[in-house]
Amino acid sequence: MAVLTAIYAGYGYVSGTLQPLTKSLDLFFLLPVFFAILVSLTGKKWSSTLLGTIVGLLFLYPTAGVPLSPHITISLIVNGLVFDMYLRESKTSLYDLSRRQLVTAGALSNLGMAVAGLLVFQIFGQAQPAYLWALALIGNPSVGAGGGFFGAIVVERVKGLQTRRVLEATASTKVRA
Repeated sequence: MAVLTAIYAGYGYVSGTLQPLTKSLDLFFLLPVFFAILVSLTGKKWSSTLLGTIVGLLFLYPTAGVPLSPHITISLIVNGLVFDMYLRESKTSLYDLSRRQLVTAGALSNLGMAVAGLLVFQIFGQAQPAYLWALALIGNPSVGAGGGFFGAIVVERVKGLQTRRVLEATASTKVRA
């Protein structure tokens, strides 16, 4: 978890300087990828919520032209929480998650993140125009689904390599015997 937190936080600060170009879509994609990898490979409950909370707290520190960003912290916590809650309610082993489950979790968690972030703005400051709400409510889940899909592919690849190594080790043990 520490490695994923460091990578996401470091990349987030770099991405903050490119925000006028990327509109943070790269971060909205990367978060479900990390959640999918973390949950699938560790099998730990609430690991996405923990990762989202840690990264969110790191983003409270003003950097990259963003003064104070509690909306980011709240959004990241909600993102991890929704991801974990969806997988928890799907009632399958966290080690045997399907691609569909990870895609759905990524889409729903990014939808939750969009709603949470926009609500913070609506309640505590700048009201966002309706077109921005529409764009966020359609775009964020789409990007999250893509991130969940890519994360599932990475997980399948890693698990395939692990299985192949076990099979090769078993085969070499039998040959030696």
